Amino acid sequence: MEQAELEQIIEQARIDRLPELYLNDYRLTSLPDSISNLHHLERLHLNNNYLTELPDSICNLPSLTNLFLSHNQFNSLPDSISNLSNLTMLDVSYNPISILPDSLFKLPNLAELAIWSGKLYSLPENIGDCTSLINLHLLSNHLDSLPESIENLSNLSELSLSCNQIISLPINIGKLSNLKYLSLNHNRLTDLPESISNLSNLRELDLMNNSLTDLSVLKNISNLKVRYFNTYLPRRYWTKFSDWKPEWLLDEENTELRRILIQQIGYEKICQELKTIDLDTWREYILLKIDKIKEIYSEDRESIITEPMVLLKMTCPSTQHIHILRVPPEMTSAEAAITWVNHGIHPDEFAVQT
Repeated sequence: MEQAELEQIIEQARIDRLPELYLNDYRLTSLPDSISNLHHLERLHLNNNYLTELPDSICNLPSLTNLFLSHNQFNSLPDSISNLSNLTMLDVSYNPISILPDSLFKLPNLAELAIWSGKLYSLPENIGDCTSLINLHLLSNHLDSLPESIENLSNLSELSLSCNQIISLPINIGKLSNLKYLSLNHNRLTDLPESISNLSNLRELDLMNNSLTDLSVLKNISNLKVRYFNTYLPRRYWTKFSDWKPEWLLDEENTELRRILIQQIGYEKICQELKTIDLDTWREYILLKIDKIKEIYSEDRESIITEPMVLLKMTCPSTQHIHILRVPPEMTSAEAAITWVNHGIHPDEFAVQT
């Protein structure tokens, strides 16, 4: 966009006292000082440009509440950003930002901060001073830890930290009493702090792709959904993974959870504890039978299943993952069982069709 055309747009916005101005996708590399004349401007959109720095002319807009700067070339933000005393929302996602000024967290009304896909390796220690924050989105950066002061963000409702390098959470993260959504997937967590059990308002916790082996600290949080192993885990799984029970496999309807149970407990141990009998083998399929269901189930569930159970073990050729499916108890042939699983289509017919 030509400078004269941009000046004309800004002047017209001043005359019309526009509360919102869209300058997205204009290939802007800089902004004129005249933008500081937009005293009535509340929302400014500058996404998808080539801006490398935020001029003081913007930082002096007295009425600005929402500032959208995603998909530019910002490496940092100026200290003068603290002048935007009415700013409630700032989005600087998809910029190569590597450092944030302390002044950013002195904004008295900032409620939402979004910095997706940046280059942040750390956060300022004073982040806890910004107690007005409600939504904090820092996905896809390079953070390996969080400042202890984050515990002071008492109004925080959403905290998104997915796709970072976080090794551990602050000991007192449980002080975030209003937190409802916490996303930590694709990090390097090996355990959770005890204080997380104090997050009584937490409704969703995403822990996928970490290295956790114990979720028992979450057991006392009511109304919580926990996502791990690429699925939502029923509450009975919120314990040490070493305490997971082979008999859960018998009534688990979720295919992914059945696979995970086998992976975590081990196929051999499952067969041993469930006292399975090999009925038949055909190619990579094994038909198994469990005779003594009553001995496996606890007394309060004994009446649920009383007949013998027949299972089909399948090994995926590409991933080597083991899957176990329940088939009708009258099955005696592994070949017939896999045909039943395939809704009456023999595996050889699949090969012909593909």
